[in-house]
Amino acid sequence: MELLTSLFWENALGVVSWAIRIAAFIIVPFRRSPAEARTWLLAFFVAPVPAWLLYLAIGRPEHSKKRKALFAQLPDVLERAVTRSGLSTAGFDTNVFPRQKSIAQLATNLASLPPLPANDIELLPDYDGVIDRLVEDIDAARHHVHLEFYIFANDATAERIMVALERAEGRGVKTRVLIDAMGSFGFSRKTERNLRAAGVEVQRVLPLARRWNASRIDLRNHRKIVIIDGMIGYTGSQNAVDAAVSENFVHQELMCRVRGPIVGALQIVFLGDWYLETETELDDSALFDNDRAAGQSVLQTLPTGPDYEQGRVDMIFTEMFYAARDEIVIATPYFVPNEPLLQALKTAATREVKVTLILSRRLDSKIVSYAQRSYYTELLKAGVNIVLFGPDFLHAKHMRIDDCCALIGSSNMDVRSFELNAEISIIIYDQAPIAELRKIETMFIEKSERLDFETWKARSLLAKTTENSMRLLSDLL
Repeated sequence: MELLTSLFWENALGVVSWAIRIAAFIIVPFRRSPAEARTWLLAFFVAPVPAWLLYLAIGRPEHSKKRKALFAQLPDVLERAVTRSGLSTAGFDTNVFPRQKSIAQLATNLASLPPLPANDIELLPDYDGVIDRLVEDIDAARHHVHLEFYIFANDATAERIMVALERAEGRGVKTRVLIDAMGSFGFSRKTERNLRAAGVEVQRVLPLARRWNASRIDLRNHRKIVIIDGMIGYTGSQNAVDAAVSENFVHQELMCRVRGPIVGALQIVFLGDWYLETETELDDSALFDNDRAAGQSVLQTLPTGPDYEQGRVDMIFTEMFYAARDEIVIATPYFVPNEPLLQALKTAATREVKVTLILSRRLDSKIVSYAQRSYYTELLKAGVNIVLFGPDFLHAKHMRIDDCCALIGSSNMDVRSFELNAEISIIIYDQAPIAELRKIETMFIEKSERLDFETWKARSLLAKTTENSMRLLSDLL
C-alpha cells in the first residue's frame, strides 16, 4: 500500500508539473518581451510549482478590475484638468530647437503634456537644504499644499514637514498628501494618523489590503511631487525621510524646485493620482496659477507608468541616447537595462559618443547589485565609462545628452521603473540649468572611482557566476 501511495504521488506530481509547464508555455508569452518570457519559462521548466506560486504573486503587471475602471476614466479627468490649467499641446514645437523636437514630440505623445516656456528651475543636491526650502515654502503657502511621496516616514525629517503642514492648516491652507502604502510600509499608518490629527487630508496609495485581487502586489506609485499654491513645485529622487538610513549609508539625492507653467503640469499629474485613490475630481480653478511666467527655461513634465497607457520612460531614455552627438552622462542607483536601452548605449559608445555611467558603489539590494554588475563587462568593452560613487548611496536619478537636453526625476533604469512603477520626470531643454547639472555631475564624479576593465575582469569566478545568475532574473526584478 505504501508503495502504491508513493507511486501515485510521484506520478501526480509529475502530471501536475507538466500541466503547469504546458499552461505556462501558452500563457506566459502573451504581452511580454521575449527576454522576460524566456526567463519565466526557464523558471517553470526548472521548478514548476514554485514558479507557479511566484507567478501568481508577481506574474502579471496589471491592476485590479476596479482600478482599471478608474484608469478608463483618467484620460477624461486629465483632459478637464488640462483645460482648467490653460496648458495646450498645440504649437508646442515652437518652444524647442530642431535637435530637441523628436524627444519633445515623443514625450508629448506619451503623456499629452507639452514642453512649456517661461519657467524657472533650481537644482538642489543638498539633502537637508531641500527640506529647509520645502518647509519655508509650505510656511509661505496661502491656498493649498499638495505632497506625493513614495516614502513618507515617521522620523525627524518627516516630522519637520508634518509640523509645517499643521501650521499651514492652522492658517486655513488646504493640505493634501499621497503616500505609497508599500514604499512607506511599516510607518504609513502611523504617518497617516499623525497627518490626519494635524488636519491634513491624506490618502495611502494602493493600500495593500486592496491589492490581493490584483495580478501583482508590487505595482507602486514611486513619484515625488510637491505643489504649493499652484506656483511652486518640487520633484526628483528625494523622499520624506532622513538621509541617513545608517551612519555609513547616507543618501545622495537630486531634487529640482520649479516655478512657472511647469507647476501646472505637475499639478495635473497630482490631480490624476488623487482621483485614482479617492475617486474625487478636484476642480478648483485656484489650483492653477493664472500668472505663471517665472523665467526663461523650457521644461516638460513626463509622467509614466501603468496609469498612462503608452507611458514607458525607457522609450524617452532610448530616444535621448540615439540623439546624442558628443556626450551622455547618466546617474542612477539601479541599472538593470532592457535590451533596447542597452543596445542604444553600446551603439552610442561605438560611434564615439562619450558615455559615462555614475553608479553607486553600494546598493541596498544584493540581488539588484549582482544583476547590475553583470552588465559592466560588455559596457566597458563597448567603451562606456563606469564610475562608482561612494561611500554614500547615490540615489539621484538624472541624465544629460550634450548640452541639448537633460532629464531629472524619480525613475531608475530598471524594468521596475519601466513597467511597474508610476514615475515622474522633468525634461530640461534650456542650456543654463543643463550647465548646472553638468557641475553636479562633476561633483559626483569627483567622489567616485573609475572602474578599470582589466581589474574588473580579474574578479573571482564565484562573483561572475553569481552576477550572471542574478542577471537571469533581471527581467523579473
